[in-house]
Amino acid sequence: MPQRRTTEDETLRSRIENVANRRAVVWLVVAYLIVMFVTMIWVSRVLDHSMRRLTGRAIGDILDGNVAKFRLHIVELQWAAERQFARPEFRSACLQAMQTEGRETDNSDPENNETVNLEAVSDLGSLIARAPETHAWVLLDAGARIVASDALDCVDRDCQWSDQNLSQLRDNRSTLVLPPASSMDAAHASPASGPHLLVLAPIVERKRLVGAFGWMIDPRDYLSEQFSVTDTDSTYLFDRQARILSRSRFDPRTLDSTNVPNDSTWTPVVLRDPGVETLSSPSLSRDELLQRPLTSMADRAIRGSSGIDTDGYNDYRGIPVVGAWQWLPDMNVAMAIEVDQSEAFGAVRMLQRLVAGLFLLLSLAGLGVAVLAIASARLRQRLKKRQQGTRRLGQYELTELLGAGGMGSVYRGRHQYLRRDVAIKVLEGDELTPTAVERFRREVQLTSTLRHPNTIAIYDYGQARRLFDADEVSVSQTNSVNGDSLDSDSLDADSVFYYVMEYVDGISLQQLMDYYGPQHPARVIHLLLQICGSITEAHDAGLIHRDIKPANILLSAQTNSWDFIKVLDFGLVKDLGRVDETVDLTMTRSDSITGTPLYMAPETIRDASAASKRGDLYSIGAVGYALLTGHTTYEGESAIDLCLKQLEQPPPRPDIRLGQMLPDELQDLIMNCLSLNPSVRPGSVNELVNRLDELPEAGRWNQADAAVWWETVFEANRQQTPVETKNPTLAGS
Repeated sequence: MPQRRTTEDETLRSRIENVANRRAVVWLVVAYLIVMFVTMIWVSRVLDHSMRRLTGRAIGDILDGNVAKFRLHIVELQWAAERQFARPEFRSACLQAMQTEGRETDNSDPENNETVNLEAVSDLGSLIARAPETHAWVLLDAGARIVASDALDCVDRDCQWSDQNLSQLRDNRSTLVLPPASSMDAAHASPASGPHLLVLAPIVERKRLVGAFGWMIDPRDYLSEQFSVTDTDSTYLFDRQARILSRSRFDPRTLDSTNVPNDSTWTPVVLRDPGVETLSSPSLSRDELLQRPLTSMADRAIRGSSGIDTDGYNDYRGIPVVGAWQWLPDMNVAMAIEVDQSEAFGAVRMLQRLVAGLFLLLSLAGLGVAVLAIASARLRQRLKKRQQGTRRLGQYELTELLGAGGMGSVYRGRHQYLRRDVAIKVLEGDELTPTAVERFRREVQLTSTLRHPNTIAIYDYGQARRLFDADEVSVSQTNSVNGDSLDSDSLDADSVFYYVMEYVDGISLQQLMDYYGPQHPARVIHLLLQICGSITEAHDAGLIHRDIKPANILLSAQTNSWDFIKVLDFGLVKDLGRVDETVDLTMTRSDSITGTPLYMAPETIRDASAASKRGDLYSIGAVGYALLTGHTTYEGESAIDLCLKQLEQPPPRPDIRLGQMLPDELQDLIMNCLSLNPSVRPGSVNELVNRLDELPEAGRWNQADAAVWWETVFEANRQQTPVETKNPTLAGS
């Protein structure tokens, strides 16, 4: 039951972790999509704003040009009329034409309109040179009645000039007369009441206005052609009643006949918003149209304003447009230019679609990356479970691979009942040879007899078999650490040998050198004394370690015990009190190197069977040398090169290797341990301990100094310190 609860707890934790990871990815995707959407909206708005600004500037410039051309044309006609009237004979003919049988025309009596002096009119026509681009010349009396013209259908027509026209003429200024308001009524429509404009110069006698002479122009012809700049805009004139006086670029046959002029009768187009598109919807009747409000542009223009509108409004066709307009107060007309929104912003709409498509592709790419990330995380999780989380050895679950070497692999594990972290060394697969199994067994049995605090503690030892239907290992038999039933007589490919030891959360001395460099002399002494404590117990038990090196020594910071040493890996230990011919032949051959050359004594390199306690002293000295300088005793390109140097010459003193001053007494002691002559080395580990204690630096590295180092230097670089060292030592065969 407890085992099932433990499995359920681990599964629940794994699921919670997966859900948290998926939620993190989902939130990242949501944030990415939000950023992409906001960016797309911002880019679209910037494009739209820029295009509206450019469009407004363009139509404004076009309108300014059209207004200038219109004003110039009107001024030229006014000058032409004034030049005509400046001739005495022309002036006399005009005055005579306005008289009827010896009387001046009186507009107050309708019967006088029929007594025009036709002979005088004929003489006047022969004196006039018609101005270009005009429909006819006209002569008006003081009552705004046309008394003479070369367009006979216009004679006796009442022009109904405005108060502004009359004021300008009385001030002896030329004026522009617009079609009368009565022409809005279809009943009064006639060719004579068409959208003709009159450009008039005053006729003044004795400071009294007696008439006017000028030109009649049709804005639907010459002026409209001058206004047509491109095929995408429509420029036209309109008066204060919002009547279009010029011709629109749109084909009149496509619009409602009640809203567009034809060739026979002028029914003016009024700038009112029909509310529906007249090109695709049923047209409104004229009465219904006159009830509609003016277009936004026309309403603002007849109030006397000028401006540009790129936000858009409906024109008289009911189609959204952008436009610009100017009110010409001296002429009482307005000029406007309008462009369909679909034409004005067609390019930017296409660009916005391209931008939206691009952002859509980027969003899909982001989603694809997120999907791949989730899938990759799931695959990694499955692989992790397969490699670590699902393996069990008896009552222990293997959770993390800590390291691997020639003598097996070390995993971090946990007891399923005690819930205590342990380190499990496993020998399996291709590593299963009779010699390796024997070394493995001797390592755990001999190490388990040691009880020193600085020696790794052994908890359990056993043999198991791998299952074929799952990536787990089940126990076939388990023995105590002193049992002898586990041997290499029944090896097969599914056998697994393992032993369980205490888990130390720290770093090796090799990592300490690789990532933190040379150590303080006082700290080196502090660490060497702990190493000596572990080796002293082994020597007293008749055991020689034979593989003392920084990678086999762990440094940890336990509760109230900083810089605490643990010596491990007694796989090459030699038992001096046991005489076993088989062991001598298979475990310690004189023609093989057993250990790590960088930390082996010269005599052991020559003859592995000659290993002694003073060989361990040489290794301790080599560890001290490496801690003090940050370098090994020798440098070489191969193990053979290193071995030759160790056999022929002592290493350089630590201060020479480091390039700075070091305590002489400490250097002398380390060099004694590294002597090529074993007799020069200290006689025992106890003697080495006594000499270390006598050094001036001994005891200067205390728990406070160690605590400061672990809490500041180590924690600051913890994330950068890997599990494996960057410069692995050379392993022996």
